[in-house]
Amino acid sequence: MSEFARAEAAVPQLKIHQQTFKFMDLQPVYIQITEMDSSDWIWISAGASPLLQQNALGGAGANGGGGGGAFGDFAMSMPPFRPGQAAVSSTLLGNPLDETPASIARRLATKFKRQFFVNVDIQPGFDNAMLIAFAERKVLDMLQSIAASKEVSTETVVV
Repeated sequence: MSEFARAEAAVPQLKIHQQTFKFMDLQPVYIQITEMDSSDWIWISAGASPLLQQNALGGAGANGGGGGGAFGDFAMSMPPFRPGQAAVSSTLLGNPLDETPASIARRLATKFKRQFFVNVDIQPGFDNAMLIAFAERKVLDMLQSIAASKEVSTETVVV
């Protein structure tokens, strides 16, 4: 008869943070950050909220908001391995000529020293440049808030 090691309870490794912001008090911007063990996946859309997106995929027939809430362009970035090096990024899906998701991912990987996956469902163009900058600023605020809450929770742990 074989002996089995006692299994420990699994701790969830994914945390999802969602927020909606209003750009110039008119255009809603939906941001979802999926926090993983050593990386983050960021979804930015001016089209549909993550809940509407999920309902649309679940067969509800709704297409979400004005932009459709599509998956959008998808990029990945790795933090620099050595000080002074630039973070590397690549567009994985979507238009390779649109550098928006790759640029956002690269800046975040450099700042937070983590791997980032970034989806952007905002059409590129001069009209949306301010909207994209606004969304990136809100992502940065959310990530800093998440990092601050981690620091507080690790300080309160009694060993």
